[in-house]
Amino acid sequence: MSQRRDLASAVSERQRSRSRMRWVTVTVGAASLATAGVVAYNLPGPAHTTATNGSTPAATQPSSEGRHSDDDGEGGAITVPSGTTGQAPAHATSGGS
Repeated sequence: MSQRRDLASAVSERQRSRSRMRWVTVTVGAASLATAGVVAYNLPGPAHTTATNGSTPAATQPSSEGRHSDDDGEGGAITVPSGTTGQAPAHATSGGS
């Protein structure tokens, strides 16, 4: 009979522990959600304003200031040759090892 009581005691202790963990999980989740809401509420608004007449502003071009004589004038664009996907080969080694 003692073995049966031990088993029943273990089962009830496990149920209490699971109930406690569920309560802790729900409490921490609610606190996280509340914290995220407070942070989102306190974030600044958009940094830009939208055009009121529905037109979009013209894009600004980078100035020629700061360019060096060896610049190719591509504006930092990278051209990938056709037939490649722009990914490194699978056998690439790093750090010379």
